[in-house]
Amino acid sequence: MNIRMLAVVLALAAAPALAADKAPVLTAGYRAMALPFPSHQLRFVEPGDRVDIMATFSAEMGEKDKTRKEDVTATIMQNVVVIAVDRTQGVILLMFNPNESQYAALFAAKDKTLWLTKRAAGDTEMHPMEMASATKLFR
Repeated sequence: MNIRMLAVVLALAAAPALAADKAPVLTAGYRAMALPFPSHQLRFVEPGDRVDIMATFSAEMGEKDKTRKEDVTATIMQNVVVIAVDRTQGVILLMFNPNESQYAALFAAKDKTLWLTKRAAGDTEMHPMEMASATKLFR
């Protein structure tokens, strides 16, 4: 078992004890999923907060016969409810619908980097987001 999987198992086992007095209740039809994040990203996140999740990965960009690999960052989830935070293990327990949990697992793969952004209190709006790339930035 690698360290990432160990962190997920530990977080799931400890979830009821993590800030249980403030933790949101898991809603019917949703799933609790633990994801690892560096501790600096979890520093100011608390149960009940809402977050967006971004992923940085290498993608094929360009036209059919002129493609190139490029690192991009995409917002893959918006307005996700935080159930629990374990800063000592670097794991956060999030509430996803079943489809979202599949995408979260896909982007938690070892060749991708996840980023967590905390939303302002009361901010629940969803926004279309374009992938970020250095090529787009320096056009």
